Amino acid sequence: MITLDQHFLKDAKIVQAMIKAGDVSSTDTVLEIGPGKGILTKEIALKAGKVIAIELDESMCEHLRGLPDNVTIVYGNALDEMHRYLFNKIIASIPYSITEPLFKRMLYLKIDLAVLLTGMDFYELLTGKESKWSTIGKIFFDIKKIKKVPSTAFEPEPRVDSAIVLFKKRKKELNAHEKMIKEIVLQDDKKTKNALMHAFMRVRAMTKRQAREAIAAMGLDAETLDRNADMLSNEQFSAVAKKLGK
Repeated sequence: MITLDQHFLKDAKIVQAMIKAGDVSSTDTVLEIGPGKGILTKEIALKAGKVIAIELDESMCEHLRGLPDNVTIVYGNALDEMHRYLFNKIIASIPYSITEPLFKRMLYLKIDLAVLLTGMDFYELLTGKESKWSTIGKIFFDIKKIKKVPSTAFEPEPRVDSAIVLFKKRKKELNAHEKMIKEIVLQDDKKTKNALMHAFMRVRAMTKRQAREAIAAMGLDAETLDRNADMLSNEQFSAVAKKLGK
């Protein structure tokens, strides 16, 4: 049996608020992460054409039997399994522990929207004072808090409040500075200096020589340049973004 820090959503009003925010229809294929006892799964299935529900804890199988025929239950780690399926929306009450890695995956997904019930602190991180995550969040998404959710909506109760958060792909066109940052973020498997090289060549149409000169002129320290782009600290990321704005 898997031992997890699980908090099961039990409030039917919160479930309906999530369905409404997701504007679910019969043309949608919805990914749900962590269906747990299936309270949200059942309601999504009533509206969606298809539901793919990925559950890590196989002991939940008793609760997930008897769901509508348009629901496919997959047992495994959602972060490992989700790429195997086609879906256009995500609606999920997610485990707090996967919030950040799931958000990173969402940067690459071609979906209409995501409705996540997650910790209030993550919403505040994405929309609060200027930081690495608030910068990235604003570049990729239009983010809206639908509703604050008290801990009493779960069983057992978590120690923190949560929020229903709607993510839609950003509609407003990016400016030149934002395009540079976006390209660097999407090159997260590369060292920062290589991600910068890619961004200068792609966005500013520089040659390799020109890109190298531009990177040298930024005056970034060697540790920042040699660190993978996705591993930059808040301070390092802010320094890179600030230098790009000059």
